[in-house]
Amino acid sequence: MVSTQALKRVKLFEGLSDSELEKIASLSRRKEYKAGEIIFEEGGSAHDLYIVEGGEIVLETRLDLGPYAAPRPTTIEVVTPGEAFGWSALVEPHILTSSARCLKAAKVIAIEGSGLRHLTDGDAHIGQKVMTRLTSIVASRLRDTREKLNEFLAGGELALEYTPEETALLQRLYYSITFRWVAIMGVVVIAFFASYVFHIGFPTTPVYVIAACIAAYNLLFQLWARRLAPESASPDLLLRVRRFATMESVVDLLALSVLLHFTGGIENPFLFYFIFHIIGATMLLPYRTVYWLATLAVFLFGSLVGLEYFAVIPHVHLEGFVAADLYRQEAYILTVFLTFVTTLYISAYMMTAIAGELRKRQREVVALKDRLLTESRALKEANEKLVELDRMRTYFMGMVSHDLKSPIVAVESYLQVILGGFAGEINEEQREMLARSSYRIGELLNLISDLLDVSRIEAGQIEREFEATSLSEVIARSVEDVRALAEEKEMELWVEMPEQLPIIYAAPNRLQQALNNLLGNAVKFTPEKGLVTLRLESMGEHCQVEVIDTGPGIHADDLPHIFEDFFRGRDARTTKGTGLGLSIAKRIVEAHQGKIWAESPCADGKGSRFVFTLPIKPV
Repeated sequence: MVSTQALKRVKLFEGLSDSELEKIASLSRRKEYKAGEIIFEEGGSAHDLYIVEGGEIVLETRLDLGPYAAPRPTTIEVVTPGEAFGWSALVEPHILTSSARCLKAAKVIAIEGSGLRHLTDGDAHIGQKVMTRLTSIVASRLRDTREKLNEFLAGGELALEYTPEETALLQRLYYSITFRWVAIMGVVVIAFFASYVFHIGFPTTPVYVIAACIAAYNLLFQLWARRLAPESASPDLLLRVRRFATMESVVDLLALSVLLHFTGGIENPFLFYFIFHIIGATMLLPYRTVYWLATLAVFLFGSLVGLEYFAVIPHVHLEGFVAADLYRQEAYILTVFLTFVTTLYISAYMMTAIAGELRKRQREVVALKDRLLTESRALKEANEKLVELDRMRTYFMGMVSHDLKSPIVAVESYLQVILGGFAGEINEEQREMLARSSYRIGELLNLISDLLDVSRIEAGQIEREFEATSLSEVIARSVEDVRALAEEKEMELWVEMPEQLPIIYAAPNRLQQALNNLLGNAVKFTPEKGLVTLRLESMGEHCQVEVIDTGPGIHADDLPHIFEDFFRGRDARTTKGTGLGLSIAKRIVEAHQGKIWAESPCADGKGSRFVFTLPIKPV
């Protein structure tokens, strides 16, 4: 028999008393399913209502795309712990409107449908509570289904019958054109500021002319790209897109070389921007073409440096930025050139390996999808393979973020070499610009670390870290982590918690990470000499942690979205950050079967209050 404590955590039964829950518990039993196992299929009779205790269940429905097409399974919703599915058991005609399949090994509570119907009919209070919640669930699910169907039917991949690889290539092609417009504006703005704000002497007219030329050919590329996408997919679409992307890359490398010549040549720290062209090419082109482009970039840069060194072409000096003879110092030239070449080829190697693996996985998914559409009798076996592919996708996305660190760390190392004076003397102005670049790269590394955390939490790796945990020790470490920043702003940091706290079963490092994110935000957004309070209370079967600040608070329009990935409120846009801190904190708390929310204003019409709860599980 299922305990009433287990049913209390279910949203469907919120507001019911212990005696009422005991009646429902008498109709309940626990079941376990393996990953990929089918719980029930669409069109069958609905006998039980299910509650997820652990794992994830995906609900799917079949779409008939035409009179001669095989039904296509489409995901409607992913059901997580604490949520219900199989509600057709309570609603006539008791026919299942979707299929349920385990994404991961799952534990569920199965409640007898006929018994629960009889109970809700006989007990008005239970019937009103359960049916009200059930109506909300059904309405929400119908809205989600409608949105997913609209997205599915409006999708370019379905309308044009492109393969996922063709769709991805076309999208990336449009992204490159859009990014080029941004780069043009960046060139103009940087040239203006360098000349008129930082008073670095160099001819700006050629720079503006080059920017205008880039704008002109980008407009031609934009018009040409529209002709690449036909009304229906063609056999040579991939080949034509890749030829177009190759031509784009070559023209961009030539334009960047000319721009570099008129902005100081080897004196210009932006010479490493060649790397971004190679990284972009890996998303569109085969690895041989990428290496060919990398070699072309090395040839163009080496030719520019050599021609200026031997005075074949005039050197444009950045007056007031570096020494006048820097472009003729052999040690400096050799160091920068070797750094440039090694970084370029390392980036090409890492990114082609990642892109090749992504394309391989993409083709595997396409092949599997086609097999599902034509071999309906092999549905169960195909579902198991899809589960494995989904696991591999989650693992691989984590690996991608991890491997992206390597070239970025390499660039950071080379910047530190130059900042340390090992590649020649640099002036204070140059040191400041390189230090800013190093700071930006540090921010990028923080973003990659956050993405890795999201990937690991979604993959369920946090469950391996669970152990007997002292909450007082976690809180002490978190407070110590932010104390220096609080003292810097002359802020008070108060901690209110009982002397004796229970030992819980949790992932201590992850809890500390979530608490650090909340405390760090509170200190960051609270003015100097403000107050941040950390309060912990033990409340029977769970404990409650509160982080309260006296900052400006959160705007009412932003409050519903603050736990979303990459969301930054209007008051947070002037501060540094990735927009993932609160999202990661929410994932960590929910992985512990807890809840998290925010309130603002919280006291005296100002400040914010972040609260999360954790179940106290005996160790």
